[in-house]
Amino acid sequence: MTLHKSNPGGEQDYQAIDRHLRGFWPGAHFHDFSWTKGPIQQVLPRFRVRRITPASAQDAWVYVTKGAFEADGGQRLEFIIEAPAEDPIHVESLAMVTYRHLTGPPLDLGQTVAIGRPWITGSPQDHFMVDLPYPFGPKLEWAELPNGEPVRFLWLVPITASEAEYARTHGADALGDLLEQNQADVLDPQRRSVV
Repeated sequence: MTLHKSNPGGEQDYQAIDRHLRGFWPGAHFHDFSWTKGPIQQVLPRFRVRRITPASAQDAWVYVTKGAFEADGGQRLEFIIEAPAEDPIHVESLAMVTYRHLTGPPLDLGQTVAIGRPWITGSPQDHFMVDLPYPFGPKLEWAELPNGEPVRFLWLVPITASEAEYARTHGADALGDLLEQNQADVLDPQRRSVV
């Protein structure tokens, strides 16, 4: 395993990410969390996860990384999880995925990540697929650092181990098509596998 060193990621870079998120969710209630139980703070001391409170009861909770863009190698990314309820497990999941992104081969669109446990307690989904942020559109997908470098926000879609294998074998687009054909509610923690 190669440990990538963080790029400088100065205060202006973090402020640019913050402005991007505030601009997308103007007036939203949010809270930024650090994660101290794992190794993420050792490799990325400024890493945070922003939890965005839903505007209405039918909306999802949203968790977004702030700092994954510092990964050395690959394009600059941040990660998003949507969830049906508030739960600190999503902060942990984003810390784990970001650590994997920093210390292993950089993640990219269409890849799958095993998280070693259900994404929500009791759920059969124990992997994420890195996907475009379809629920939010292109306005959230792209931000820009002060030096003009783009940062891409990608959605972590909870999937089962068999769905992850299907995506590796047939491609993430094929799995996405199956999820759509089956009208799968990917935020349902009890969703059955589509493969």
